[in-house]
Formats: sequence, C-alpha cells, structure tokens
Amino acid sequence: MLGQPTQNNSHQPTYTEKEKLLLICRQIQALQWTPKQFITAFLGSDDSDLAYRRRFWGTETGWNSTRTLIEAIKSEVTRSRDGSLRWETFIQEEAVKIMIHQSPPSGEYPVGSYLSSQRVQPVFFSPHLVNQRERLMSEEHSPFLFNILNQTIGATIHHNPLDMNEDDHDDMADPDINAEEAEFIEMEGVSFEKNDNISVVRARKLFNSIRFVSSGVSERVNDYLHLLGLTSSRRTAMKALKVLSNCAAQDLQTSMALNNNFPIGPSICVDNIDMEQRVHTHSIGHRSMMYHGSWGYTHSTNPKLFETLDHSQLTLELYYQALSNIPKLDIQQKMFLPSREEDIHFEAVLKSQIARVMCKYVAEPSSKKEAIACDPPEIDRTDCAPPKIQPLKLQTGLDPEQFCSQLQLIDGDLGTAQNFNSLRSLRTPSAHPEHHLHNISFQLGAAHTLWNIGQSILNYHFGDPTRTNDLGAWHCLHTLGIPSEKVVPKKDFTQMLNNIEKAHEASIFYCIRVIMGSENDSVTELEALPKIPTADWNEIVNQCYSKFLSPEARQATSKTNSPKLYGFLMRLHNFATVVETSRSMKAGDIGRVMNMWKIWSIMAQAIPGLVNYRSYLPQMVILLNEVLPPSLRKFVLHNLLVSPSGRENHFVAKDHYLELLNYALKFFHNQTGSGTQVDRLKENFSLNIQLPQNRKRWASHLPVT
Repeated sequence: MLGQPTQNNSHQPTYTEKEKLLLICRQIQALQWTPKQFITAFLGSDDSDLAYRRRFWGTETGWNSTRTLIEAIKSEVTRSRDGSLRWETFIQEEAVKIMIHQSPPSGEYPVGSYLSSQRVQPVFFSPHLVNQRERLMSEEHSPFLFNILNQTIGATIHHNPLDMNEDDHDDMADPDINAEEAEFIEMEGVSFEKNDNISVVRARKLFNSIRFVSSGVSERVNDYLHLLGLTSSRRTAMKALKVLSNCAAQDLQTSMALNNNFPIGPSICVDNIDMEQRVHTHSIGHRSMMYHGSWGYTHSTNPKLFETLDHSQLTLELYYQALSNIPKLDIQQKMFLPSREEDIHFEAVLKSQIARVMCKYVAEPSSKKEAIACDPPEIDRTDCAPPKIQPLKLQTGLDPEQFCSQLQLIDGDLGTAQNFNSLRSLRTPSAHPEHHLHNISFQLGAAHTLWNIGQSILNYHFGDPTRTNDLGAWHCLHTLGIPSEKVVPKKDFTQMLNNIEKAHEASIFYCIRVIMGSENDSVTELEALPKIPTADWNEIVNQCYSKFLSPEARQATSKTNSPKLYGFLMRLHNFATVVETSRSMKAGDIGRVMNMWKIWSIMAQAIPGLVNYRSYLPQMVILLNEVLPPSLRKFVLHNLLVSPSGRENHFVAKDHYLELLNYALKFFHNQTGSGTQVDRLKENFSLNIQLPQNRKRWASHLPVT
C-alpha cells in the first residue's frame, strides 16, 4: 500500500506526474476526502509533524513555490467570467481588510493624527513636517494603499500627450492666454494620469470639467484641479458647452415640431430676467450695462397623461369653439361658491391642520389609524414622473404658420399675461392667425398667484406695529422672535410663506390650549410628546374646529362687539387658505389648489392690493371649470405643477422652477471669478442650465454607503 516501505528500493516503480496525481487522488478518494479537504486540513492542522512539513510556506525560502501554488489556483478559478468576478471580489475583500488594519494611529498629534484647531502652531505647516507626515502616511501608516495607487499610476505606457484638437480652444473663455501658455496648461497633470488609454482619460476629464462648471466651481479652483489632472481646462469646457448648446437647440426644435399623434405641443413657461454686466474701470464702449429680456423653457407633457385624454378635445378648432360660447355664458355666483363636497373637504383640510399642530406640539393619539389625519384627502394628484424640460434660447424653430396651427399654452406671471393680452387686443381683429395670436392661451403661474395673494393676505392682517395693543399678525410673529420689519422680506416669498405658516400654527396651538384649559400654563419643551386616548384626541380637534375655524364660529362673532376676536377668526380662515395652497402644491394635488383658487376669487374682491387678480383669477377659474372641454381642462391643470426630482410630495409650480433657473443663471453661474460675461450666459449656459439637475439625478443613483 501507499506509504509502506518496500523491501527492495531498487525495484521501486517510476511514475509519471500524471500517474502520481491519479494515484494520490484515488488514495484521497478511498479515504472519503476531496483534494480541497486534504489541503485545508494539511494547512490548518495543529499536529507538530504537519506543521514541520509546512514550515517554509511563508518564509523567504519557500515563498516562490507558495506563490506559484496561489497563481495556479488563480489560473484555475479565473477560467470563467463568474470565477474571475469571484476572485476579484475575494482580492478586494482582502485588500479592504489590509487597509483597515493599516489605518493611521488614533490620538492627538504628534502621537496620533488628530490636531485640535485650538492648539495648532505655525510649525505644523512647515515643509519639513509636511513631508514627514506624508512619509509616515505612505511608508508606515498606509503603505498598502499608497503602493497600490503609486504602482497603478506608475504602470504607464507613455503616449504623446499633445494630440489636442484645435477645436478645444475657445477665446471666449480666457482671451488673455496665448498659444504657448495654453499648450503648457494642457500638458500639466499628464504625469499624474495613467495614460495607457489617453482617450478614456480625456473623456473623464472632459466629463469632470462640464460637471464642475454646472456645480459652480470657480475658474481658479478649476485651474488647480486641471493642474492635478482631474479636469480639462475651462476653455475646453466652454467649447464643449457650445456644442451641447447646439445639440440642445436641435432637441428643442424636434420637441416643438408638429406631431400628428399629439394635437397639442409642449407648453411654455416664461418670465422676465434682468442681469447686470458690471465694469470696474469705465471707458468708451466699456461700461456697466443692465440686460433686460424674457427667458423660459418648454415642458413636454407626460405621455401617460396623453393616454387618459380624448385627443379630439385638444385641437385648436375645439378650443376656438369653446371660446365662442363665452358671450353666451351666464356667469352666476355659484360658479365661485364651493359645492357641498368641497365644503366637506375644506372642513377636513382645517381639521388636518389642527391635527398636525396637535401631533407636533401638544400630544399624539394612541392609535394614529383611528385619529383624524394630518393630511387632507386627495382630489386630483399629478403624476410625479420627472418632467422633460428644455430651456429656451431664442425661438422654437417653428415658422409663424406652424406655430399658429395648434393650441399653445404659456404659463407666466400676471404682469406678463397683461402685457401679452394688451398686445393681442391691439392686433384684434385680424384675419391672419400669426397676427392676432388667438391660438395662445396664457395661464396664471401657480407660484406667482400664491405669492401675490399670500402677501396681500398677510399685509391685510398684519396690523400696526406702532400700537402695542394691536393684535395683528405682527404681534404673533413678534412673540415668535420675528421682527415686524422682517416679516415680508423683499422678494423672499419662501420666507414670507414660512412666516405665515408659523403664525398660523402658533394661533392654532393657542386655540388647542384654550380647548384643553391650559392657555395660562407656561409652555415647556418636552423630550417626547405624551400620548392620549384617540377618542379624546379627536374630540379636542373637533372642538377646536367648531369654536375657532368653523363658519358658524365666524358668524356668531360680532365685528362690532368683539373686533379683536373677529379679526383673529378671519385671520385663521384666510391664513388657512394660504397654508393649504402651499401644501397642496407641494403634494402635487391640483384639485385642492383649484378649490383654494375658487375661494380666492371671492376674497380678492375685498382684499386691498389685488386689483388685477380680481378679474384675472375668476377668469381662469371660469375658463377651466365652465368653458374648456374636460380633456383640455385636465391637460391644463396637470401641466401647472412639476416634480423636478421625480419624487412624491416634491412638486413645485412651473413658474417657481423657472425662478430657480433664473437665479442659477444670474447668480450661481455668474460668480465664476471672471466677471459677468453675458454672451457666455446666453450662448453656453442658458440651454445647459439643466446640467446641475442632471448631476443630482446621477448622484441619486449612486449606492448609499
């Protein structure tokens, strides 16, 4: 048998390598083992005899044969693609373990790596200590990671780095750099790159340069990153943006082209834009200038929405037919008054606002399923699919006849709508469609409507800060730490809406404490809100609604006998409409928004500062509810709000989103360190303004670590 000594070694048979392998495998199989089990047991056994036999495996004497064995295992495992992936995963896991083990020492400097900003000394920044820290990091603390990076970058097949394309030069970016300096800048950072595939490296650098421009990286920082080989020069980025602008212009023309399958094209959202090109040193032809103009974008409708519509009701002919019935329309008060279902829904809205304050500041119900909901019921929610938005440059690419052959919806602020209607009235009557522009239907922007009406309501209930006994909204906000002069910041409508919501919730909080009989108790911040029985919790909400927010409560209060209480109840109701409109717009529920617009159509007749909305808002309500066909009405309503990120409860009005793009164009992309360059903003940035949003979508698909 194998392993027993023979009597005569001279007669021992000679085996080939293959015969030896088969003989050993048969013997292992006879022992009911596998080769893997044998090797694992041989390497893991604590027996002294076996340990003696493997004593040279990890030493310098036996390492070459050990490495040959490991490489043989690798060659066998990596024969297939799946095996290669498993081998790479194994090596990656081992590398991570080594790098974790070789982490820098903890503790305070100089023993560890931590240095307090309160104890830093100038010598810390000396070249000697900087080099010493780099040496410790690369040779002692993390040599494994350093050697991987160093050897990967060092494994370079040197190519000629000067295969630049002449089209990569753009004099608009920096006209003061000559050709030799540009060549030097383009050569910088080559030694930092692994150039075995120079096209891949340059593609990545170009991608980074566009991403850095869209992220607002200044030219100074970009130059530094370019020297490190991480990005292309700003000149190359500007040239690439010009090419992307041409592509965006072609895509815009394609989207706006007439399509027989869709009787109505993308809607347009426009707004005024003003930007200043400031010059520090004036000279002839070189002065500060203010540029005024209009800018906007097109919004292509979600194809899923088209599937739910009757295309025959979206034609221009049917739109003209609907408008022709307006002179015969008998306008009645019930068109603006809420129906029975809308009254019930508004009651649920008010109770949900009370319930939200209860959950945030007072107490939680023991069972949230049986409690009054903190969000009102849905009516008509818009799909949250990411919108297809294409910024405009000048024109849509359509000739006048094509543009006037179909219905064109345009969203904008009230001032733009007034200017357009004035222009159209001057051109009417006319037999030429491209002259009278009757195919254009201007819609009030939902955001501007909310901002303007909300500001007027706030001013109406603001009160007189010079009178300490005045109980207007300023008094409530003052107790919350908001000065009266900061309640309505200039053009900061988001802050204004936040102030309205704060005052409204503070008022509801007081009403709840009155119902609970604790209005005179001090308010203390609790670590955790208490829980009360759901029936008692619901009863508090219902009593608060009945006593302070119901129509009966306002009717039972005399304006003459109790003017302060009457004003308080009216402020609760009016602020509730602003808060509900803001929340419903964020939720994308255009049905709830329309209910508030009907209420505002009546309120605008009495609130000062809403002269133009007194006519334009009721017109829009009647147009949508009484004049337009059902499919066209749904098309218009579901194009007022968009969710740029494609997430639920993250909707904004289209004119609000345009304001964000305007701000990015005028301030974010204008602070590049090279001064205002209007031509660059118009030619390169305006059509590519969506790149930051695309960058966010790229980031949203990255794995979370």
